[in-house]
Amino acid sequence: MFRTVGVVPRLDSEDALGLALNIYKYASSEGLTAIPEVEFARLKGLRGGVPLQEMEADLIVTVGGDGTVLKTSMSIPRSETPMLAVNMGRRGYLTEVEPENAIKALKMCLLGKYRLEEHAKISAYVEDRRLTDSLNEVLITPATSWKMLTFNIERDGFKLVEQRADGLIVATPTGSTAHAFSAGGPILERSLEAFVIAFICPSEYVRSMVVSSFKPVQVKIGGPRVKVVVTVDGRYIKQLPPDKPLKIERSKSKAIFIRFDSPLLSRSYGHCFRLGRSET
Repeated sequence: MFRTVGVVPRLDSEDALGLALNIYKYASSEGLTAIPEVEFARLKGLRGGVPLQEMEADLIVTVGGDGTVLKTSMSIPRSETPMLAVNMGRRGYLTEVEPENAIKALKMCLLGKYRLEEHAKISAYVEDRRLTDSLNEVLITPATSWKMLTFNIERDGFKLVEQRADGLIVATPTGSTAHAFSAGGPILERSLEAFVIAFICPSEYVRSMVVSSFKPVQVKIGGPRVKVVVTVDGRYIKQLPPDKPLKIERSKSKAIFIRFDSPLLSRSYGHCFRLGRSET
């Protein structure tokens, strides 16, 4: 049963802020402890604002697009806190309900009329130090756009492929419908335990690959020293230390989404895949 509800809106949209305020007030009126994200609280004069990194809640309602979902999933202290995502973005492939159904959806949650949908995440490591977890993808690119990188990809000590390219994407099944798809990768069904490996503008023709996520992928950068940047879900950006491989493996954590089986409520009803890029 949900007793505490975090409310996380897109901060650059007055419509999203307004709807989030209505959700906050409704949750409070139902006897729940409503926890506003700290900047949302500041903008709307609410008490008890909490940074995402400290948001301990039974349920988190995001009001925005996929970028809001990705930011929340990456930042909250308990990755597997269920999220109800209200679409106030441009595409919203990870979101579940339209704005006009937000309060009704929350009512359904309080009545227990929902199901939970698990999404795999991946972890990125440098020298056994975890950078962060990703719901969509890990992107590796040169720091300067006119350079190319030589990627050596290994699993279990065996080389899978060596390829020069402008970048490399390692994506989850969820992320297979985002930038990896734009780079020519396949769409993976969400329940598959696999990664997509897709090159961005390779120097030679090479197909993207699908590999099991039960074993880590190790990416080494060969050739002349070029500054390398790792970007995770478009939110976390880190420059790789020179000559240090990046290890990517299945995360021990998952993202959990609230879903509904009603075609009148759910944006995702009847759809096996959600095509397109993740947008804020």
